[in-house]
Amino acid sequence: MQSIKQVMKDFENQIPQSASSQEMTRVLLNYPAIKDFINANQEKISQEMIMNSLSKLNEYRMEKEAMEAGKEGQNPGFTPELFINYNYIDVTYVPTQSYLHQQAQRKAAALIDNRMMALDVQRAKLEDYDLTSPQRLILMEAVTTFIEDIKVNLRQARGMYISGPFGVGKTYLLGALANALASLGYQVSMIHYPTFTTEMKALIGQDNQLFIMLEQIKKKPILIIDDIGAESNSAWLRDDLLGVVLEHRMKESLPTFFTSNFTMAELEVHLASSRNASDVTKAARIMERIKFLTKEWQLTGENRRLSDR
Repeated sequence: MQSIKQVMKDFENQIPQSASSQEMTRVLLNYPAIKDFINANQEKISQEMIMNSLSKLNEYRMEKEAMEAGKEGQNPGFTPELFINYNYIDVTYVPTQSYLHQQAQRKAAALIDNRMMALDVQRAKLEDYDLTSPQRLILMEAVTTFIEDIKVNLRQARGMYISGPFGVGKTYLLGALANALASLGYQVSMIHYPTFTTEMKALIGQDNQLFIMLEQIKKKPILIIDDIGAESNSAWLRDDLLGVVLEHRMKESLPTFFTSNFTMAELEVHLASSRNASDVTKAARIMERIKFLTKEWQLTGENRRLSDR
């Protein structure tokens, strides 16, 4: 086995080099990370291998020094590592933890559609959710249970219907859940229902756009419908929009969540409020689907939006 000191001595004695070349080689082989690699692999590395690898070793040193100086190397997001490649020392590039984290974030972002939601909801995290009341603790337990259930069988995991007054944290909790699910690789869509209904109305008469959008929404693996009951109800919205979405999701057992200022009983009254007497029956049909898909929870407390301001 040869030490790095012996390797350098042999270079000087046996390999013709100019004084400047010898000095460059000395600096290169005494670079701490290179020196450590050669010492750790003495039994596998020969003088000839080192001589044949000087350009690769120099590439490695330059990349390491650039990163240490806070600069981007030739492969941003990747760090160089030395390895033995047959009869010479080569450089490979492995992703940094920062790069892997960014990639995971991009992947999660591609899996979640929450563009209708406020910025704080888009960025919500379960670990930031306030657990200072018994109701919040119970809801967090239900959310945690859902996450565990969905890992076993997506179609057997039952959603949640969370009702309560304005600003108590219903939407934030489900926004945090949506982000957690996306980070686990699940595709999630979170829609603000009044905004969604307005957008759908605007698509009427625009070729097939309304049908396409409806097909996309109803087939989402996980769907969160925020603020249902805040829309201006109509027979078309209830029967041809919400009814179609819920019918498909019930048949396919797709996880569905709701937030509302209305309890389920109050939402049924809202959905029935139109001119046609048969709307009571149609509202009841909608509610049967919601009850099949979800379990009802209530969240009360102060309006945190106002208190935060």
